[in-house]
Amino acid sequence: MVLYWHDVFSVKLPLDYRRFIEKLLYKLIKNSFLTPNQYLIMGNDFREILAVELISVSGGLLAGVVLASMTNQIYLIPGLFILIPGFLEMRGSLGGSMAARLSSGLFLGVVRPKMNDRTAKSNMLATASLIMISSVILGIFAYLASSWFFGIENMKIIFISVIAGMVSILMAPLTVYTTFWVFRKGHDPNNIMGPYITTLGDVMSVVSFMIAIVVVA
Repeated sequence: MVLYWHDVFSVKLPLDYRRFIEKLLYKLIKNSFLTPNQYLIMGNDFREILAVELISVSGGLLAGVVLASMTNQIYLIPGLFILIPGFLEMRGSLGGSMAARLSSGLFLGVVRPKMNDRTAKSNMLATASLIMISSVILGIFAYLASSWFFGIENMKIIFISVIAGMVSILMAPLTVYTTFWVFRKGHDPNNIMGPYITTLGDVMSVVSFMIAIVVVA
């Protein structure tokens, strides 16, 4: 079947959104050697990536606002300034690698898009274990760094890291469920899950920190 460039816009989208993408791809088609079929694929990827990036940016801003509201609590335990960046990075890295493995398995046919799939369960268990181990290591490192740089020895920072890690374990099943849901809807998880995991990791980390600070303090 022959596909034309305007077939890219057969999906129902807001009018302004469609016009913007239509003008952009029309200019690219006129000035390149790609076929209409190739632009159809590119148009689908473009829509998926753009939409999820907008959501990712919004989620990141929300996490930043929540984190800013915790300023007074963070001042009470200066070591949190050392702990938070590593904690945020850890969540995105672990969740992103798990989503990538599951996405590859789905396309290869070795993973079924069901929560009771054996590979999915083993990935969730491995990710949860890594989250807890990393949380303990980060807490100890933040404690030692706080003692070295600030001269403050406060064991609470280790407990905060561990409790926050326990809360953020919820990210593992959420990541698996979303990856499978996106795949079943006919989308490419590789386009969507990266920004999604970044946002989910930021939001979950900030919320888990809030809970941990309330519990420990």
